[in-house]
Amino acid sequence: MKTEKLIGIVGLACLIATTTSAQQWTFGPKLELGLSARSTSVSEVTIVDVSVESGANAGDAMGAGIGGFARYDRSRWYGQAELLTQRANVANYYINGPRNGFAEYARVSRFAGRVLGGYKPLPWLRFTVGVATNQYRRDQENYYTSSIASYYKLADIYPAYKDEYLASARTYEVAQSVNNSYKKVSFDILAGVGVDVGGLTIDIMNSSSLTPVVDGVTHQGQSYDFRQKYSNWSLQLGYRLLPVKAHLLAPRRSNRAYERIKKDIPFYRNEVHIAGGLLGEDIGSAFLYENRYTRYLTRRVGLSIGANIMRLSGSYYLPSQTTEMQVLPAVRFLPLYSRRHIIGLSLGPLFRYESGYTVSSGQYGGNGPATVNLRNDSATSTFAASMQGTVDYQFAISDRLLFGPWLRLSPEYAYAGIHAGYRF
Repeated sequence: MKTEKLIGIVGLACLIATTTSAQQWTFGPKLELGLSARSTSVSEVTIVDVSVESGANAGDAMGAGIGGFARYDRSRWYGQAELLTQRANVANYYINGPRNGFAEYARVSRFAGRVLGGYKPLPWLRFTVGVATNQYRRDQENYYTSSIASYYKLADIYPAYKDEYLASARTYEVAQSVNNSYKKVSFDILAGVGVDVGGLTIDIMNSSSLTPVVDGVTHQGQSYDFRQKYSNWSLQLGYRLLPVKAHLLAPRRSNRAYERIKKDIPFYRNEVHIAGGLLGEDIGSAFLYENRYTRYLTRRVGLSIGANIMRLSGSYYLPSQTTEMQVLPAVRFLPLYSRRHIIGLSLGPLFRYESGYTVSSGQYGGNGPATVNLRNDSATSTFAASMQGTVDYQFAISDRLLFGPWLRLSPEYAYAGIHAGYRF
């Protein structure tokens, strides 16, 4: 049975169950943020004259993902089914040829179907185990085709350096063969712990490979033994939309006690924030500064717009330095809204202009870079757009002053930071 059919059957079963037992079923959207990842199988192989190596700490965090879930609750246990899609690094390795070497962080699109279950020692605390089926798709399977062709062309143009250019071409050919060896499907086992805050669900989850994502490499008709599995930690945020009565702020209109409490919660139409955040990974780091304005239409729903500046610096042996100017319009929703405690969820398009330079290849030396290859495309000046979501917590120091942490999820990376706000 194909993976698409298997995942579709899981989703259909969840949908049927939600319609037949709405009293104990909830469903809603979910975000996943990769916190850390590592290879769990150390492997090394020499292909022609190129060394390919994976190590226990060779990977960076999974990317952010988005999807939905359906959950069945009882007093002491629960079951849950999920569908998520994300951009991910599931197999990372280092390639070292005679003339150049580089780290390979191959990006894939991952579509996951998961079945989870767990025990609830307290109504708000959950311990979870489960299994997942992952389907992978490479956007560019022949990523190095242009580099290979360039080195063969240079070898013809400059005969004196022919051996060097051909050695570089062989290195990229091996890298291409490794990239093309990704499995289309893999299976994971999951375990974690989670809490429920009203409709908000927060989980820390570990996912480990049951089957390898790379299981052998074929290069020029010959097979080589190279395997790689992974393990990663992630933060997962969801919001239960049903049953509706359990997660709406207001009870029946006749509840006078609630009406008195609501009058004590201040409501301001306008809110301004300043925020700072960091991204830290083994492939680079970034600092983000943001000014944000929100206009609330109701106590819980508003429209916001942010103007951001982000500075990215490469921390691996290949240097890079870019600056992004960003504009982020979003819809903002407050699932938790009290006098002192506020949880906010924002979602909207991110428009960004990036300028600077990046370097994609060079020769690695034991004490630092030996050579760096600059090309015409090393300088970047691009416009791009993507979707981005933010979850934040605010503590009201006073009725007007706010302070707290925030977490931002984009299709590829995630940022954590702090923000301060003023409402009027």
